Amino acid sequence: MVEYLERRNVEYIFGLCGHTVIGFLDALSRSEKLKYISFRNEQLATMAADGYARIKKKAGVVLCHLGPGLANTVTGVANASFDSIPMVVIAGDVPRYYYGKHPHQEVNLHSDASQYEILKPIVKRAWRIDDAEALPEILDKAFRLAESGRPGPVLISVPMDVFSVEIDEELFNRTLKDSSETIKPALAPSAAKAIAKKLIEAKNPVIHAGGGILLSGASEELKELVEFLDIPVSRTLMGQGCISDTHPLMLGQTGFWGLEFTHKFTANADVILGLGTRFAEADSSSWYTGVTFDMNKTEFLQIDIDPAEIGRNYPVSIGAIADLKIALAQILEEAKLLAPEGIERPGLKEMIKTNR
Repeated sequence: MVEYLERRNVEYIFGLCGHTVIGFLDALSRSEKLKYISFRNEQLATMAADGYARIKKKAGVVLCHLGPGLANTVTGVANASFDSIPMVVIAGDVPRYYYGKHPHQEVNLHSDASQYEILKPIVKRAWRIDDAEALPEILDKAFRLAESGRPGPVLISVPMDVFSVEIDEELFNRTLKDSSETIKPALAPSAAKAIAKKLIEAKNPVIHAGGGILLSGASEELKELVEFLDIPVSRTLMGQGCISDTHPLMLGQTGFWGLEFTHKFTANADVILGLGTRFAEADSSSWYTGVTFDMNKTEFLQIDIDPAEIGRNYPVSIGAIADLKIALAQILEEAKLLAPEGIERPGLKEMIKTNR
């Protein structure tokens, strides 16, 4: 397992020691590449892994003990889940030979060795490893799932004895043939052209940027597009940093903590392109019509990596599933074909500067 994590370029493992993960920690202590950072509480470990993942744009790895150890991860894992942060949680569990005996710290209220049920509602997938030979394949699947599509946390619950089982090394070598990256989806060319056309023809367009911009590393692409088309940008709470809050086209945050000036722009826009946001309650002033957004005045376009978020809170005339970094580059390319000189909206930047 340690060698596999080294090959995946995992740098740190965040966690807290417990007897069910001693076998893994023993192997980890001999690694020259992996660093183990111990915390006083598993919640702190998950928060650290979350922060690492946000900066590095890859899964943070958490190691924890069974029962109370795993239970302590709930808040941090839930935070990662709702913010779409990739995380792989590896939890020790009771030895397989103690199933049904209700050993120390086992979670067994409804079925034996069922601690993985604790995190099931807040992870993309939860595995319990009953067959040691399945571990290499599941590890590989776990990282791919955590980091692809809409990112998020996953759980691998490993019985204590499985950490010490010897298996054929070839089972891990098979994972070398598997790409560690998944090709991300682009916009259909017709969709990119249609979105560019609507932004160019709109009288009062706004681009509403969410946390998906940061997760996909699309800040530069967003900046290039809004500067070429001279379009103001509003942002969500999680979209802070999508472009600088001091950028001349940045209107600021919307919703509960937004400025009245920002809301005048967004509520009166004729076209809004939502990027990596589900138009959540806090960012949309509880969806009261005309406060932050107004579906009666505005045509909504939306791009997100998760199809479940398209049109969730506002009807969209164009809804597209795509990686934002790729999608924004496509839209800019189409915009340059449709309006080679770009767009200029006289007085816009001055108005933003005066009122922001």
